[in-house]
Amino acid sequence: MNLFWTRVLTIAAGVLLLLFLSNDFGLIDIQKTAVVAAVGIDAADEEGRVDVTAQIAVPDASASEKAGNVTIKNARTVGDALAEINRKTGWYPTLVHCRLIVLGEATGGRDVFGVLNYFLRSEFVEDSCLTAMCEGRAEDLLSADSPIGELTAVAVTKVLSSEAQKTGLVCVTNLRDFAKGYYSPASSGFLPLLSALPEAESEGGGQSAALPCAAEEGGTGQSSKEGGKKADVFDASRTALFAGGRCVGVLEAAETLAFNLAATRTDFAYGTVQVQQEGKPVTYELKFKIRSKKVRLTLDGGPAALFRVRANAQIADASRASGVVEIAKTAFVPDFVLRAAEETLQENLRSALAKAAAGGCDLFALRQKLHRRYPAQEERYAAGLLQAAQPVFDIRFDTVH
Repeated sequence: MNLFWTRVLTIAAGVLLLLFLSNDFGLIDIQKTAVVAAVGIDAADEEGRVDVTAQIAVPDASASEKAGNVTIKNARTVGDALAEINRKTGWYPTLVHCRLIVLGEATGGRDVFGVLNYFLRSEFVEDSCLTAMCEGRAEDLLSADSPIGELTAVAVTKVLSSEAQKTGLVCVTNLRDFAKGYYSPASSGFLPLLSALPEAESEGGGQSAALPCAAEEGGTGQSSKEGGKKADVFDASRTALFAGGRCVGVLEAAETLAFNLAATRTDFAYGTVQVQQEGKPVTYELKFKIRSKKVRLTLDGGPAALFRVRANAQIADASRASGVVEIAKTAFVPDFVLRAAEETLQENLRSALAKAAAGGCDLFALRQKLHRRYPAQEERYAAGLLQAAQPVFDIRFDTVH
């Protein structure tokens, strides 16, 4: 009996191995797969439908990768659009290597998690996938010409790197963190706002005006810089604010920097401040090293958001000629410049808080702080907290000695 079952198991193992090697398990042939590096989602003309653009990494003979964009118009869901790519091209789009999701500007008019839930449900998409919104259409942004390579998605992910976050230039967000904010009681979050700017000709010609990129619509977008075509650079210095999954406002670059200095994982940052010196306006660019930061909610005398920031600063550049002694003492920042920098940060933080409150976005997690620190008074203050909380600043910049 043991010999019989041994033979049966041996034969079964052989059959299973044969099926595996012949791909009869329904496994996807790697030659027939489309490795999707990024997905762009735009609101379609028809209400409730979407246009989905998949940027596919296409290896060539030189071992580099070129971008092949495929756009499916007027799909009912993101899943439907990806299935349609398979039907139209014969390629099965795998999202295992997808590192970027870009939402078109018009998608912010409705709850963006109507489309993002597909990626949250997918077992193939990592929750660390970078997520951003862009000016105009995501389809156009993914068709822009990268100055550092053929794959637009690679250039964008470099702009949204953790290093950019640490320097305060960009508010980097991944799918996991954006979803955590949406499903929290505050239902708030933020995304970097991308824009593509034609900067320079690839061959001669000099720089062009910084105008939004207008890429060709539809079909496949192949990156090419031949014939003097302008390369594009990607900017993410602005930040889109969300409440209930809808875009409710935008922080400008200075407000984004202030938010990062006060409330995110930012270690170093560069900022500019303008002062009057010898009767003339002078602009200083300062480099900041953050020593400590904290945003605290207090209810003494009414709701208040207390911003405490401590940082060291040194001069990185100035708009006036400097003597050799002043340049040698670049680590020393005049006191009046430091005080002006503190006032500039206060103004930008006040503006960021006001924009977020106007849209109902709990940008500084004040409701969470109310729940944790003042649970007995949560019912009294929760409803109008964002509008009622007044900013109080305890900001101190010191020179590097």
